[in-house]
Amino acid sequence: MRHLALILLLCSATEARAVSYSLHRVSHYNAVRGQTDSTPRVSACGPTRTHQVALSRDLLRKVGCGARVRISIHGKSHIYVVNDTMHRRYRRTADILVSGSGRARRWGVARGTLTVLRKGRPYRG
Repeated sequence: MRHLALILLLCSATEARAVSYSLHRVSHYNAVRGQTDSTPRVSACGPTRTHQVALSRDLLRKVGCGARVRISIHGKSHIYVVNDTMHRRYRRTADILVSGSGRARRWGVARGTLTVLRKGRPYRG
């Protein structure tokens, strides 16, 4: 019984410390040259991976490379790994990697919320 109480206490403490940011723009992209640079399989924080999100540089400096984040859009949320950055002109923006241009177009652009579940290592770019 004490073990269960300790687990619940730790979970609530972790959730209470979670930092959230409102996102002005959440979009979707594909790892192709037309939407990235000349190396679409290489991200700012390492090789391209599944469940990856690129963040604007202001957010990437706060959460770091490899951070686990929850992004909520239209009442639905998914967990991603921060692995890339965006052009410096963007602020409070996330770009979710998807496979297939049809998905990127269908899901479009929206506002959302980013919650940091686990901070990553500092971005040095």
